[in-house]
Amino acid sequence: MSIPKEPRQLMINVMYLVLTALLALNVSAEIFNAFDMVNEGLKTANKTLDGSNEKLPKVIKDGAKKKDELQKYADRVDVVRDLSKDGSSYIAGIVDKLIDEGGNINGKVDDDDYVVLNNGEKELRGKRNYDATTRLMVISGKGEELRVKMEDIKKKMLDLIDAEDRKTFSLPIEIDNEKWKNSLNKKEDWADFTFGHMPIGATLPIFTKFQNDLKSSEAAVLNYLASKVGTTTEVVFDEYRVVSAPKKTYLTRGETFETEVFLSAAAGNTNTGISMSVNGAAVNVNSDGIATYSASAAGLGKKTYTAAATVTNPVT
Repeated sequence: MSIPKEPRQLMINVMYLVLTALLALNVSAEIFNAFDMVNEGLKTANKTLDGSNEKLPKVIKDGAKKKDELQKYADRVDVVRDLSKDGSSYIAGIVDKLIDEGGNINGKVDDDDYVVLNNGEKELRGKRNYDATTRLMVISGKGEELRVKMEDIKKKMLDLIDAEDRKTFSLPIEIDNEKWKNSLNKKEDWADFTFGHMPIGATLPIFTKFQNDLKSSEAAVLNYLASKVGTTTEVVFDEYRVVSAPKKTYLTRGETFETEVFLSAAAGNTNTGISMSVNGAAVNVNSDGIATYSASAAGLGKKTYTAAATVTNPVT
C-alpha cells in the first residue's frame, strides 16, 4: 500500500488506524470482562465443593466403624483429600508466579502487581501480558509439568476405586493430549496449544477450571467411599448451587455456545431426582446429574441465561 501524498488523505488514514486500534481495545476489554466473570463463577463453585467435601470424611469414617472390612474405605479418605489439596496448591503456585511475572517481578504477589482503576477496583497489571505465560508455561516447561501432574493425580484417585468398579467409574479430570496435534496453527505440544501466546487474564479461568476438576473428582471419590460404607442415604447436603461449566468462554459469530449445568452438591450415587431448566425451558439431565445447554452465538456483547435446578432430598 502506497503512502498518500495529500496531507488530508494521510490524516484520514491515520485516524482510521487509530479508530481500528480503539475498537480492538474495546473488544479486548469486553473479552477480559467475560474471562473475569467465568473465573469468579468457577471460584464460587469451588467454595461450594469445598464445603460439601468437608462434611463427607467424618461420615465415611463413622460409617466404616460398623464392620472391620469397611476400614479400608475410611483409610482412603485422607489420601484423596491430600491429592486434591496438593494439586490445587500446585496450580495456585503457578497462578501466583504468573501474576508476579506480569507485575513487578519481585518473587511474590503484592499490591504492586495490581493497578487501581477509576472506580476503585483493582486489576491485574499484567493481565494482557502473554510473554510471561508463554515463557513460563511453554518455554520453561511448566505447562507440560502441569499436564503430567493432573494425569498422575487422576490415576492415583482411580486407584482408590475398587478394581471391579473402576471400569464404570469416571472422574472430571480430563486432559486432551490429542487435539493439539490437529490444530490449524502448528503447535509443539499440549502446553503450547493451551497456553502459548495467551494473556495472563485469559488463562486464569483455565487454572480455576483445573482446580474445579480436582475438587469435583475429590467429591466423586468421597461419594463412592460413602456408598461403600453404606452411608449414602445418611449424607444430607443442606447447601446447593447450580454450576455452569462452559466449554469455551468466548465465541465468534456463528459458533455454538455449549455449557454443562449441574448441581455441585449433589451425590451421583443417591436416588435423588434432579431436573434442570435454562431460560425456563427444560433440558435433559444425564445419569450423572449433568445437563448440557447449547445456543448459537448471535450478535455482539455479553450474553446471559438463567439456569435452575430442582432436587429431592434423599433423606426427607
